[in-house]
Amino acid sequence: MDTRQRARSAILSNAIFSVPSALVIAAGVLLVGLDVRIPVVDLPAVTWLAAVAPVWLGVVVARLFNERSNADAVAEMFREDYDVNALQTPQLKSVLNRALDYRQRIDAQVKKFPDGPMKVKLADVANQVEQWVGQIYTISKRLEHYHSDKVIQRDMVMVEQSLSELQRRRGLERNPEIAQELERTIAGRQDQLRSLRSLGTTMDRAELQLENTLTALGTVYSQALLIDARDVNSGRAQRLQENITEQVAGLQDMLSSIDEVYGSNLSQSQPQARAQESRGRR
Repeated sequence: MDTRQRARSAILSNAIFSVPSALVIAAGVLLVGLDVRIPVVDLPAVTWLAAVAPVWLGVVVARLFNERSNADAVAEMFREDYDVNALQTPQLKSVLNRALDYRQRIDAQVKKFPDGPMKVKLADVANQVEQWVGQIYTISKRLEHYHSDKVIQRDMVMVEQSLSELQRRRGLERNPEIAQELERTIAGRQDQLRSLRSLGTTMDRAELQLENTLTALGTVYSQALLIDARDVNSGRAQRLQENITEQVAGLQDMLSSIDEVYGSNLSQSQPQARAQESRGRR
C-alpha cells in the first residue's frame, strides 16, 4: 500500500472511529437497549437505528471533509510509523520531528493540486520523501544505539590505555615467548582501536549527514511550493525526484557504512583482541 492509500485509510478510520461518531452510535445502541419507543409515532425501539444512521453518516462525512482533522490523522499515521519517543537524544528527536513535519507539509501540498499529470508526479515525489524520512529514522536509531552502547563507550576509553600498557610491557619483556604473545596481543588491540576510531568517524559523519539531508529536505519542500499545475512539462517535478533519489542513495550508502563498521568489523575485533590480551597475561 503506497502513501496515498495509507493516508486515505487513516483519514477514513479517523472519521469512522472519532468521538462524535462513537457518541452517535452509543446513543442508538442505548435507546434500542433500553427499549425506548419513538415518541409521537410510537414506533418500536429498533426504529431508532434507522433514525440514527443518517446522523452517523453525516458526522462521518463532515469529518472526512475537515482538513484539520485529516491533517491530524495523517500526521498521527506517520508518527506511528516513526516513533519519535523511541529516541532519547534531543538532537535526534528534533531532526526526526522536523523531517516528519516537512513530509506532512509536502503531502498537504500535493493534495492541493487538481487531479491530473502534475498531481501524479508530485504524489510520486511524496512517496520518495517518505522513503527518505524512513532512512533518517533508521540512521537516527543507529546513532541512538551507538551513543547508549556502554561497551563501546567503555572501550573507547580503555583500549588506548590498554595498548599503552601492553607496549610498555613489551619494551621490558626479555622472555622471547612472552614477547611474541605480547606482540600478537598488541596487534589485536591495534586492530580494535582502528575499528573503534573508524566507527567514531562514521558516526560523526552520519550526524553531519542527517543535518545536511534535513536542509535538503527543506529545500525540496520550498521547491514543491513553487510548482503549479502549469509546470507539468517544465521538468521541475523531475528535478525534484532526481534530487530526492540522490539524497536517498547517499543515506543508503551511509547506512551500509554504519552496518559494516558497527555490525561486522567491531564485533570481530573485540573478542579477538580480548582473547589475545588474556594469553598475553599468562
